[in-house]
Amino acid sequence: MTTYNPRDILAGTGILALFGAVALYFPILGFACFLLLPLPMLLYRLKLGRKSAGIMAMLAVVVIQVSGPGHVVDLWLILCMIGLGFTMAEALVQNLSVEKTIGYPGALIWTAGLAALLFIGSFSASGPLEMISEYVRRNLELTAAAYETMEMPESSIRVLTESMDRIHYVIMGILPALTASGLIFAGWANLLIARAALRARQLPEPGFGRLNLWKAPDALVWAVIASALLLWVASGPLAFMGANALILLMLIYLFQGIAVISWYFEQKQMPLFLRVLIYVLIAIQQALALMVIGLGFFDTWADFRKINAAPGDHPDPS
Repeated sequence: MTTYNPRDILAGTGILALFGAVALYFPILGFACFLLLPLPMLLYRLKLGRKSAGIMAMLAVVVIQVSGPGHVVDLWLILCMIGLGFTMAEALVQNLSVEKTIGYPGALIWTAGLAALLFIGSFSASGPLEMISEYVRRNLELTAAAYETMEMPESSIRVLTESMDRIHYVIMGILPALTASGLIFAGWANLLIARAALRARQLPEPGFGRLNLWKAPDALVWAVIASALLLWVASGPLAFMGANALILLMLIYLFQGIAVISWYFEQKQMPLFLRVLIYVLIAIQQALALMVIGLGFFDTWADFRKINAAPGDHPDPS
C-alpha cells in the first residue's frame, strides 16, 4: 500500500504547476519544461498512487490556469502532457512492454485530446478548425517577431514572412502527425529520465531490459516506402496522408538509430559527457537527426548491433 502525506501532494502540485507556468510564459526554457512536464506527474503517480496523484494533477491545472491569462490551446497542451505522465505511470504499474508503455498512453491522450479540442472549439464562434488555424498562425507570427529581435538576417526574415501562408498550410496538413509524434517523443524522453531516476534512488524500475538493443519490426520498412511513394506521386489530402505517416515512421527509426548509437557508446565505454554532448547535437542539428534516422532505417538490413547473429557470434556487451 502506498504511503504518503499531504506535503507530498503539495510538493508535487508545486513542481507540476511550476513546470506548467514556465512552459506557458518563458519561450526557450519553457519548451524544455513543457517537454519534461510528464516526468513529475509520472514519478509522483508511482509514489502517491492513482487517487492522490489525480488530486495533485487537478490542483496543478487550477494553479496554472489562475496564474495568468493563457490561450485555451496552450492550457489544453499542458493538460495533455500531464495526462501523458499519468497514463504512462499506469502502464508502468501494469508492467507493459516499452512499446505499449509509450504507445498506448500516447494514442489515448491524442484521441482524448482531439475530442476535447473539438468540444472546446465548438463553443468558438469560428469553430474548432478555425480556432486551431488561428493558434498556428499566431505562433508563426510570434516566431517571426522573435527572429527580428534576435537580429536574424533581413533576407531570412523576409523569406519567412513571404512564405507564411504556405508554411501555415503545410503545418495544418501535418498537424496530426506533429502532435502524435510530439507525444510519443515526450513519452520516450521522460521514460528514459524516469528510469534513470528510479535506478539512482534504488527504487524498482521497469523491466525493459537493454533498450539499446531495441529495433522496429522489419516489415515497417514497407510502410516507409509506401508513405514516401504516396507523398511523391499524390497531391492534396493523399499527399498529406503520406507525409503524416512518414513523420511518425521517421520518429520510430530515430529511436532505433539512437539505440544503435547507444549500443556503440556502451561497447566503446564512451565517457558520459561525450555521450550527452552528442545527444544534444543530435537534438539541435537537423542534419545529424536525419543521419540518425537513416542509421536506424538501414539497421534493418545491416544489423549493426548483430542482433540477428548466432548466440556465439554476438558481441559481448561487457
